[in-house]
Amino acid sequence: MNIHRSSLVGRFLVTGLVAMVFAAACTGEQTPSGVDAPTPGAVDEGRSASEALCPTAALAGADGPVEIEFWHAMSATTGEVLDELVADYNDGQTAVQVTAVFQGGYRDNFNKYISTLRSGGTLPSMIQLNETSMQQMVDSQSIIAVEHCVVAADYDLSDHPARLLEQYRIGGELVTMPFQLANPVLFYDGNDFVAAGLDPDDPPSDLGVLESVSRALVDTGTVPTALVLDVDAWPFEQWVNTAGVALVDNDNGRTARAQNPGLDSEAVGDVLEWLDGMHDAGLLQITGRGGDQAALAKFVAVGLGTATMTIASSASLGEIYKQLERAPDVDLRVGPFPGLAAGATAVGGGSLYLLNETDDAERAAVWDFMTWLDEPVQQVRWSMGTGYIPTRSSASDDAGLQALWVERPGFRVAFDQLSRPGDLPGGGGPVIGDHLGFRDAIEDGLEALYAGDDPAEVQAEMQSNADEAIDDYNRRIGE
Repeated sequence: MNIHRSSLVGRFLVTGLVAMVFAAACTGEQTPSGVDAPTPGAVDEGRSASEALCPTAALAGADGPVEIEFWHAMSATTGEVLDELVADYNDGQTAVQVTAVFQGGYRDNFNKYISTLRSGGTLPSMIQLNETSMQQMVDSQSIIAVEHCVVAADYDLSDHPARLLEQYRIGGELVTMPFQLANPVLFYDGNDFVAAGLDPDDPPSDLGVLESVSRALVDTGTVPTALVLDVDAWPFEQWVNTAGVALVDNDNGRTARAQNPGLDSEAVGDVLEWLDGMHDAGLLQITGRGGDQAALAKFVAVGLGTATMTIASSASLGEIYKQLERAPDVDLRVGPFPGLAAGATAVGGGSLYLLNETDDAERAAVWDFMTWLDEPVQQVRWSMGTGYIPTRSSASDDAGLQALWVERPGFRVAFDQLSRPGDLPGGGGPVIGDHLGFRDAIEDGLEALYAGDDPAEVQAEMQSNADEAIDDYNRRIGE
């Protein structure tokens, strides 16, 4: 089965990317590798085709160490841990030497990649991008789906959580190698729960309970406002995910290219009504829209005691624990994401792409490095140092990780959350051409909601703007 999707990292790319980068417009379906290759059919034919695209055995015949460049978006604590892993890989063998290059955040990294691709400059051998980039990377026709490497190497994926693999599959094929996994979780100050007569070991499980807990925190005078959020589309998408409702058509854009948004659903309306009620009642504080600064302000509010709870990525854990000494009066607790319903959340985080402007030895070297990072021992180190979820189920058996989970139970919450019951439409979160345009539509609507606009009008505007973003992208690539 062929795949045909990607994700945009800047709305301006919709207008210029296809015209300036993709000389050949994408018409019809494309192969996941971005080259003219058959989809695996019969076992022998599929293996032969995959070995041609990803010759994993080619490393053995290389002359001297194969040098590969790896562009990534990890900074602060996560960047330090990644640099340590790369150094250990380089020191532990002589066949491959990896040069890791930090290119800024996910958006910066992707923009640099597209700019280099457009200008004909030197591309890296592999790149790390977040989960919204899959459609755009496929449409770029510049990658080789790692499914080919899996087939060529007969790589065992049985130790990987099924929800993780489904997130990065399109049409049954694994497009990109999972690396760092995250989920939204609830951060809260257990001391405030005690002060308000609440059980700090029993965090709110859904939005209804979250509202009642918030009222108790404020009514007792414990905090001025209970919950603090920034204007961010990701948790909004996750609330809809927990209701098992698709955010776009065609099974969240996974069985065919997304054509129509689903922001007119009852679930979206329920989330907007809930947020509006919380904000009007003074139970919800908003730190604004603006990436890192607005996200940091949430934790500052909890640290200063102007709010008790916030929602953020589990990947924040490593840095937060590192900074806890600055807030000695906070009893940091982590609870599962309080959903609209009891269903599943989608995997977030990032993954690794194999680029097709590589020779056989480079492809084999990239695969060797990818699979080394995927080993349980490396995933344990990565999880313990950052808060990301291990890609391997067996990592939970590691004595060091188990000890950390006892000392800091918050590190385990997101891992356990992957087993939350419920099915996501198409198996994972939405795959959209202009995913950031889609998210802009949500965030524009949230800003209007907090400014006092009617929830029903906000929802209609969200749907209209998301529809425009999707249509514009699809029209420009000829779909």
